[in-house]
Amino acid sequence: MNVVAITTLRLHRLRVGSSCATYLSTITSSSPPSSSLRKRRHYTAYAWGTSNKGTIPLPEIIEEGSKAGAGGGSGATDLLNRGTVIDNPREIDVEKAFGSGTDGSPVTITHMECGPTGTATILSDGRCFTYGSNKNGELGHGNKKDILVPTQLTVPESCPLSETGISSIKLGNNFSAIIDKNGDLYTFGFDGSTFSGGMGYLGHGDGKSYTSPKLVESLVEDGCHASQVAVGESHMTVLTTEGEVLTSGAGSYGRLGNLETTDQLYLEPVDMLVAEDIVHISCGSSFTLALTKDGIVYGWGQNNKGQVCIYI
Repeated sequence: MNVVAITTLRLHRLRVGSSCATYLSTITSSSPPSSSLRKRRHYTAYAWGTSNKGTIPLPEIIEEGSKAGAGGGSGATDLLNRGTVIDNPREIDVEKAFGSGTDGSPVTITHMECGPTGTATILSDGRCFTYGSNKNGELGHGNKKDILVPTQLTVPESCPLSETGISSIKLGNNFSAIIDKNGDLYTFGFDGSTFSGGMGYLGHGDGKSYTSPKLVESLVEDGCHASQVAVGESHMTVLTTEGEVLTSGAGSYGRLGNLETTDQLYLEPVDMLVAEDIVHISCGSSFTLALTKDGIVYGWGQNNKGQVCIYI
């Protein structure tokens, strides 16, 4: 059964898993660190899972991606498509994967995002790298070619994002979204179609798909700034700095939270949450969850396997 109306429940903890995970840890200790520990960098980035098309930036995977990109034969390409299984946490060598900073100094990783088929990494100098499957232009490089090695995301100088810088990024199977340091939202990838089950994934209102980040101008016109964004298979949810929840995209299964199943080409408010103090949002493939400051979780959308945590 598909749940269209918004339902509520109270949870102590909410965990979201994925088939490919990346973990960032900070070294902490209740006792003074040893000299050997002090010599180590203060953080370590680990990755594990199945790397398809270069999604885990380990040296041997980057090497295979470089060979394939340089026409290194079908062997490298087959390996990248088949995937490499990393069954234990492996440390990421930041310099080998992403190089030095723009001024030549060492950099650290500030954020890593695991999408369904791609990975994004934001570094301490503000640069963002995306890599993996790119069939719909969801990695933002201006084309639909797979990105087999970590590649810096660049935008034209005419795009405001080139000046503001990236604060956060969310990768989806069909499209992706970026929030810049001013709170403006950018989306790119597939916008959907009448033949794909819905339209309006990107929220631009024009029905067009884009392979480079494009500013969602309707939010700017409304004076809205985004604090969080979540992407599903064919819908998007945004939490504004004022606590308002907005959705766009395919309306099937009631995934937009508006008690209807029609598509929305623009981001529209979820009216039933206007009075709630929402602090976090998360999208599944065809459903959405929103967490309030009081620990209440609202869920809506497809619920055929209990995704919304409501059992009827």
